[in-house]
Amino acid sequence: MINTTRSPTRMSELAELSSREIQLFEPPADALYTIEATSRIVDVPRRTILVYCKYRLLSPAPTTADHGYYFNGNAVRTLRRIEALRTVCGDDLAGIKIILDLTASLERLRSDIRLLSRTKGADSWEKNDSEASPASPRRFNVRSSSRRKRK
Repeated sequence: MINTTRSPTRMSELAELSSREIQLFEPPADALYTIEATSRIVDVPRRTILVYCKYRLLSPAPTTADHGYYFNGNAVRTLRRIEALRTVCGDDLAGIKIILDLTASLERLRSDIRLLSRTKGADSWEKNDSEASPASPRRFNVRSSSRRKRK
């Protein structure tokens, strides 16, 4: 037999879970949100957001407004990262801060590497164009083997 008292609650729970998956909001880069709106977007209590600000895990956007905290799209993404890390690290806010700092450093290093590889690639293209002219023959560097054959 089917338990009809249990099915509707289970169905509503599934509908609620699937609706949360669909509602992932990617904020525009130039938008500013109040602490209340940020709280609703990320589904984190206002008080928790203030604790994150106190521990410098998150910083509000610099605004000209006199009252309240305002957050931009980067802060919303950071809040999502913090919440994901809390599922792994628990309430260890110092550990989460270290992970966030290391992640930010890693992203900066990766962007620096991409920039350097682009400039190096552009330089090598310019060199290859000048070497490809018929007036200057290409030289190839051939390394000799360190082992010599004995006869």
